This record gives sequence, structure tokens and C-alpha cells, in this order.
Amino acid sequence: MQGDLRAAGLATPDHPLLGAAVGLAETDGLLLTGRLSAADRPWLADHAVMGTVLLPGTAFVELALQAGEQVGAADLEELTIESPLVLPERGAAQLQVVVGAADAAGRRTVTIHARPEGDDTSGPAAWTRHASATLTATGGAPDFDLAQWPPSGAEAVEIDGFYDDLTDRGYEYGRSFQGMRAMWQRDGEVFAEVALPEDEAGPAGAYGIHPALLDAALHGIGLLRTLNQGDDAPPRGAELPFSWSGVRLFATGAASVRVRLSAHGPDGIAVRVADATGAPVATVGALVARPLPSGFGAAGAADRLRRDALFHLDWVDVPADPAGYPGRWLVVDGPALATAVEASGNTVLTCADAAQIGEHFGTGGDDPGLVTVELPGPEDGDPAGAAERAVHRALALAQRWIGDERFGEARLVVLTRGAVAIDDTEAPDLAHASAWGLLRSAQSEHPGRFVLVDVADDASLDQVPAAVLTGEPQTAIRAGRITAPRLTRIATSAGDTGPVIDPAGTVLVTGGTGTLGSALARHLVTVHGVRHLLITSRRGPAAPGADVLAADLAALGTEVTVAACDTADRDALAELLAAIPADRPLTAVVHTVGLLDDGIIAALDPARVDRVMRGKVRGAVNLHELTSDANLSAFVLFSSAAGTFGGAGQGNYAAANAFLDALAQRRRAAGLVATSLPWGPWEQPTGMTGALSEADVMRVRRTGLRPMSTPDGMALFDAAVRDGAPVVIPMLFETGALRAANGPLLHLLRSLVRTPVRQEAAPAHGDSAQLRRQLHDLPDEERHGAVLDLVRSHVAIVLGYTSPGEVRSERGFLDLGMDSLTGVELRNRIAAVTGLRLPATLVFDHPTPVALAHHLRHALVPPPKAPADTALDELDRLEVVLGAVHADDEDRARVGRRLRELLATWNGGPDAGAAGNLESATAEELFDFLDRSL
Repeated sequence: MQGDLRAAGLATPDHPLLGAAVGLAETDGLLLTGRLSAADRPWLADHAVMGTVLLPGTAFVELALQAGEQVGAADLEELTIESPLVLPERGAAQLQVVVGAADAAGRRTVTIHARPEGDDTSGPAAWTRHASATLTATGGAPDFDLAQWPPSGAEAVEIDGFYDDLTDRGYEYGRSFQGMRAMWQRDGEVFAEVALPEDEAGPAGAYGIHPALLDAALHGIGLLRTLNQGDDAPPRGAELPFSWSGVRLFATGAASVRVRLSAHGPDGIAVRVADATGAPVATVGALVARPLPSGFGAAGAADRLRRDALFHLDWVDVPADPAGYPGRWLVVDGPALATAVEASGNTVLTCADAAQIGEHFGTGGDDPGLVTVELPGPEDGDPAGAAERAVHRALALAQRWIGDERFGEARLVVLTRGAVAIDDTEAPDLAHASAWGLLRSAQSEHPGRFVLVDVADDASLDQVPAAVLTGEPQTAIRAGRITAPRLTRIATSAGDTGPVIDPAGTVLVTGGTGTLGSALARHLVTVHGVRHLLITSRRGPAAPGADVLAADLAALGTEVTVAACDTADRDALAELLAAIPADRPLTAVVHTVGLLDDGIIAALDPARVDRVMRGKVRGAVNLHELTSDANLSAFVLFSSAAGTFGGAGQGNYAAANAFLDALAQRRRAAGLVATSLPWGPWEQPTGMTGALSEADVMRVRRTGLRPMSTPDGMALFDAAVRDGAPVVIPMLFETGALRAANGPLLHLLRSLVRTPVRQEAAPAHGDSAQLRRQLHDLPDEERHGAVLDLVRSHVAIVLGYTSPGEVRSERGFLDLGMDSLTGVELRNRIAAVTGLRLPATLVFDHPTPVALAHHLRHALVPPPKAPADTALDELDRLEVVLGAVHADDEDRARVGRRLRELLATWNGGPDAGAAGNLESATAEELFDFLDRSL
């Protein structure tokens, strides 16, 4: 690593918390960077206050001292902690320590900033300044020692239960910080012996003074305050270090120390630290602590959750690629679009029906690179039925497209009308919105094969070619603007926790006996104070756990009715709603019903689509229509991020949830309350997620999504409904995982993770050319092993194996645990690496890793052809060329003579004497002779 740093123009500061250092060009300042992760430094997770893991204040001191050591200003004149640094449960925090130039007196400023790893937001706003300090180089000898130990006249203090008492005050210290070994008091001072656990004692040598050791040295401050303020002083809650002054380090690497604490002024604490012999280690002139900031702990965590886990889908302007070039388009049944495509400089082919697309491929000419099909327009009548039929048509179109190998190099542009709402004033078409949901899944399963373009009217058709040239997989054209969707975080107000559900009347929860519905019902009672709950499910009181749920809620003082009602049955739902007493009318609806029947696009059929859409879509339509006159405080639809992202293997589920999102937008545009929540994954198994395999869970995590706990989900429910937007997306991301994910970053996420503006000039398939070169340079007997290693590494990732070595080469993919969806993911990963066009049935066509490696090896580095095969190929091409030589062309004779000469030379033997006869042979006789000779 050190060599790598030097190659980057950096130095290593040789410190566990700091990874690199670089001097600044225009001043004598210094920048140090680091990475804080409990996975690398487990002791970091042992410092928690009010349930929140914090970087201890002593670590800021250590960082400032180390920075000063680098520039020859090793004394810390003062340090102020401006904001606690909360460490992430997963991942890491990036750290920057900036040392300013020395002033006339030799002082230097220091600032310490941090941000979550993976947050690629540019500019200063991405970073939080946590501490600022001043360094000097005053030097001087220490003015104390603690050689006499215990101090004369000191009285021992019982420390049994010491850390239990600190826990009661909000300090939750793990073993790394439970360093107190003995304590004494004398004349208003406290003395202590403090040591690191054995596993931290060795690493302590890398620190000036280990932050956990110095933090533990301060744990006697509570006793010191009692000694100086008396037992009658009001109890003090948890505090955090606020300012340090006069900090000097005399010796490094201590693992066990003696400590003296004494008062310094009205609020300060003076600290003297010595080693096990009493020799000085460090001194703190004055440490001042302050109570925890307002909203810290649970409330602060809730604020951070709302800030980090709630998203809107914004539509931003995107430019067409200026390097785009005209191509060959096939436009299906769209004369106006064909005119627009031709006007943009493209070659246009047309056909009347999607069934005729294949007639324009493989005919000997240039195949179209783009095929455009417009879905039929909106239908009147039943919105649920119209949505089902639109999804059926989209499914048939997608299956035809991916099922014909002739179309493998082309993209299908699907044109819709009003499928998406780019702002809250638009009311999307529910049928086309559902089709978008399914086609998003098709995009996920078959990258680069589908493009979605939505227009509002015929006037927008002129810009369809430009929209395709943006390179965006999904665009919407409105009033001359080409826009694309981007996920953006919602700015929420800290501490805003007012009620969002009116508790005065009856609240209906559909699917309320399921895992999430039950959790929500309890939340509505305990947090929102709901006193009348109507809970429905298909089995009602007979559903597992329904009796326990009802009893629990009744014990909380809530009147609960659990009813068997299929919300997709309009008459049954109408009867149920009509039975709600007039003195407690319906005031809120939460629709949590959901059903899965997962399958890749190629495996779905209309019946599987209808089965999944029935409960969500028809139930939502019935609720919408039957409550449109009710005075509701909330109408909440539990949707799924599958509809937004296009969940691979969930095309039918994505379609159903895209319908819910569009319905919420239509209601809001009509002035009705509505909130659709496209949830990310949950930690707690549900009826829809309980069957997920370990490979499924790993696949979700590779996308950068992190499952959320039920308490977090309920907090996000409140914040999302309170936000007021028709669609609010609650999900947890690990942005570092987004950047590390295989393949290009989803366009939808490009507002969350910064991507370079300039793209490297490279082949269309990334490193495929380099892979081919590497294989070509290997001896033939080593190529198969290299490709097999590539296959096994990707199989291990897809199936969640800990290493490629666990993937047995001869074992069938199905026996290894692969299914249709993981097979598609493996195909996509290998296609991205190799640049090959591979079918979705790849793992079925080549059912073992070794068989797949054999196929890929010959596709990447084809074996040399036998000379006879090469000659035959050339003769096939020659036949085409000869066909262009006209009978009356005077050059025909010259070509014939040359052919006869070549044939006579090649044939030799007895036929060589026939050359004279060949001189006078006709073209037909010549070809007949060639056939017989070859």
C-alpha cells in the first residue's frame, strides 16, 4: 500500500486512523485523510451514547496531535468539538484533517471533517466539520509525576457496578472502553488506574495515546463532580467533551496509565496521565463537557433516518448525445413518428404490425438498429382491466423481442402516452404506467435491449429521436423538454413528528393480518392513538395470528374489528364500508395487500400477471372509488420499489406497484389525499419475502439496497405520509455498494452517486477487448482454465458463495442453486465482461461451469479454421462477387481467365491438362467444374 501511495503523490502518516498525507502546494499546510470503520477498528463500535455510536472526543484529540506531529507543532493549544461524529452501523466514514499554514507566532489551525463513505456529493456541502483546533510548538518539560502510587492519603473507591451506573446515565461502553481498574479520592481530586484490554494493548503502540485509553481515563469525572459540588447538586445527565485546552503528549504507546483528575475553574477538568511507573504521558490543561445536544439519541437517529432514507423521483432535463449518429429505424404503425425520424437524418423502414418486425431482419441488407412500437392508447371503462390488458400487450411484445435471436443487436423503443407524471400536476395513464413497470423489469433482465419514451401528445413526436440519443433508458418529453428520472433525497425538518393519521374515526388497514399490516396496526394504535381499527384480509379472523393481534390491540384500549374481505371484490368491500358506524366514520385507509408470483419475463404469462395484479390493483381501484366522497385524512398505498426500479424476475409485481404509484398521483391531481410508498426491502421476513434464499438476499445487497428494520419502517411511514408528495420512496442505500456494483450505475441513481462527466474512450463492452487480448496471449492449454476461473468467480458472486473455489466445475448450475433469475444475472454479468451477446437461456444451454467456459472460450478466441474450411468460406464470398459481373461486361473474360489459371494451378495432376479446355469453358461450365473438384 505504501508504494501505491507514493505512486499517487501521497505519503503515509503511519497511524491507524489516517491512511494518507499530502503537503499543500501553495502553503506549508497539510491534508491527512482516513477511513473510520468498525470493521477495521472494532473498538470504535464500543463507544455509544444514548444508543448512538460516536467517535470519542479523545479521537479528535489524537487526530489533531498526530497532525501537529507531522508539521512540527505538536502541542494542542485548544480544540473544540462542534458536532458529534456518528459512525455508521455498516460501511465507513471518510475523514479529512486539514492543517493550515503557520502564522507569525507559529500557530496552525486544524479542521476535522467527515462524510459517509460512498457519498459522492461534490463540494463543501458533502462534508460536516466536526472539530477545529489550534496547534503550537511551545514545548517544555512536564510539571508533574505520579510515581507515588496510590497517592499518600488517598481513599479507595468501590468500583463494583461502576459501568452499570454509567450505562444508566446513557454511556454505553463496550469492553474496549471499560478500562477502569481501580479508583481513589483525596481532597477533591480523583485518582485512577486505567488499562486497555489485552487485545488492544499491542495496537496501542501505533497511537500517540489510544483514544479508548484516554476516554477511560476520564470516566472518574462523575465522582469528581460529586466531590466538589456535594451530594445535593442536581444530577447531571450524559455529557460529551466540548473543548480541550493545553493538551500535550510526552510519551506514546501506553497501554496502562495512572490518572489524576482535578477541578479547573467552574466547569473545567484538569487531567494528568502517567505510565505504570508514574512517568508523564499526557496532560490536559482544561476539559469542558456539555450536555448532549437537543434531539440526540433516538430523536436524532430518527432525524438521520428521515434525511437518509426518503426519496422522490424527480424528472430532470437531459441533453441528446452530440456524438449521436443517424441510423436505421424500423417504425411500427406510426406514420407521424416515421416522418419525425426521417427528418432527423435517419433511414426509416416501416411496417404495419409488430408481428412483421422479423421480416426486416436477416434479409441480407443492414438490419435496423432501432425498432419503435407505440402501445395502444388509453381505454375507457374499468381501469384495472385496462391495466391488465396493457401489461399483457407489453409482455407479449417483450417476449417476442427477447425470444428472437435476429433482434439481438437492436434496441426496442417502446412509445407510451402519459405513462409517467413529471410533476404533481399531471395525472398519468394507469394502464401505460403499469406497462412501464413490467418493461422496467425487462430492462433490468436484458440491459441495453429496451428504451422507454413517454410523450404527452403528437407534438412531442419530433423529439423522440433526440430522446433516444440521450442514452437514457427512460425519458419523458413534455413541452419541448426531454427529461429523465432521478432518485433524490427529501429535505425533511428535524423533529417534525406530528400525527399524520386522524385517530377520531375508523382506520381501515387492508391485508392487516400479514406481517407488515400487523406491525402497522400496532403502530397506528401506540403512536397515532387510533381507537377504532377495521382490519381486513382474505381469511380475516381465521388468519394466523389474527386473534393475538386483536387481543393485543384491545388490551391497549382500541376497538378492533377483524373481517374476512377480499378488497378486489367490489360488492363485498362496499358492504363492509357501509357497515362502519356513523359516529366513527372512516378517516383513513392503508392498503397493504400484496401477492408474489415471481418469474423472469420469458416465463410469465397473462394468468400470472392477473394473479399478482388482482389484489393490489383491483383492490386499490375499489378503495379509491368507494371512498372518493369520504373525508379522509390519509389514503396510503403500500407499493414496492420493484415498480420504480424494475425488479428483475418481478415484472408482474413491478406492473402492479407502478399502477399504485400512478393512482396516488391521479388522486392528488384531482385534489384527493393519497400517498404511495414504494418500499425498499425489509429485514423482517414477510409473506412476500419469507421465501427469499440467501442468494436472493445477496443479490438485493449487491444493488446497494439495505433491508430496513420494522421500527425504522414505521418511522419512515410517518415521515413519508407527512411529506405530502403523492409518491415517497422509503429505502436504505449503501452508496459505497452502489459504486462497487457490477456494471454501469443505474441512470436512476446518478443523482446519489457522482459519476465522471468525461467518459474514457473504450470499447462498447468495457474490458472485453482486453480480456480477448489476454486470452489470445495465453497458450491454448491455459485458455480454458482462465475462462473457467472467470465463470466460477461470477457464479460465486451470484449464488453467494464465499469463494470461487467452492463452485464445482462439473456440477450442474441447477444443483449449485441457480434458478432462472440468477441465471439471467449470471448472463448479464458475463456479457458485460466479455462483450458477447448471450441468450437468457445461457445456463440451460450450457448447464455446468465447465461447459459454459468451453462455450465462452471458443466465442472469445475462436479456434483457427482448417485451410479447406477457410477456402470454402472465401469461395462463398467469391460467388457473391461474381454474381455482380454482368454478362456483357468485357471484364468478364478477364475474370474467367484468371479463375481458370488459379484452378489449374491448384488442381494439378491429371486435371492440369484440362486447363486448355477451361480456357473456352462458359461460366456455368466453370462453376460445375468447381463443384465437382471441391
